[in-house]
Amino acid sequence: MNVWKYTYIKFYKFRRCLLGKMLGEDYAAMLFVASFDVLLYFGVIILIDKLIDNALSVKYEPLYFALYILGMLTIEWFRKRTMCKNGAFERIKNEVENEPRKLMWGILSILYMIIVIVFFLFCCYVSRYGLDF
Repeated sequence: MNVWKYTYIKFYKFRRCLLGKMLGEDYAAMLFVASFDVLLYFGVIILIDKLIDNALSVKYEPLYFALYILGMLTIEWFRKRTMCKNGAFERIKNEVENEPRKLMWGILSILYMIIVIVFFLFCCYVSRYGLDF
């Protein structure tokens, strides 16, 4: 059990409760989990660019754009392969439903989402204004 699996199944259930049964529900829930991985990836790319004095975003703009796009597609491919293919969804769903410490995983899941969003906002702030507080 990990935070990604718990978030995946809980968002799946929330989405199903809110919108009803639809096609591609497991894929949509996977995209929600993958979006947090993408935010982490974007934050790291922004910090690396800032550490090398914006060389990627100024001098090598096509490479910078390619890093963003290829990173997003790679994360989506990896998450789709590990969470949606070959019956993985049912295995993860059973694992989450049989978990005895749901409160702990719920708290960890919310903390993970908050930390990722704060990290991404911090990276955007550092990129725009630097570390001069």
